[in-house]
Amino acid sequence: MRSSRRVAHRSRLLLTLLACTLAGCAVFERDNRRVLNELDARIQPGSTAARIALAPAAVPVGTVALATDMAVVHPAAMVPRAARDVKELYWKPAPASRLRAVLLFPLKVLATPPTFVADWLGRSLFAVKAEENT
Repeated sequence: MRSSRRVAHRSRLLLTLLACTLAGCAVFERDNRRVLNELDARIQPGSTAARIALAPAAVPVGTVALATDMAVVHPAAMVPRAARDVKELYWKPAPASRLRAVLLFPLKVLATPPTFVADWLGRSLFAVKAEENT
């Protein structure tokens, strides 16, 4: 009896965390949906009858476009920005002594990959404001 309550509590907690995560999802921002925006710009039926006729095809095509934006296009577009962030954080020349630079070099080399991955995931998954995103 007690374990079923724990499972139910964990399930509710997981669903709450998932909902909170999706609330800030990058794909919900118009600027982050390049393929879907292009599809919307190219396919604009003029009449209501044409819209109704295209609906059976538009829903699956739109779903595939949104999934492509979410899984491929937006994450790929965030790679240069994440690389720029890491470069500015660790590899930007800073006034320091040679000894300090030599001592910090191995730490910078070790910290660069996890920092890049964390930055890239954050930019890929969550909506970052446009002025911070450029």
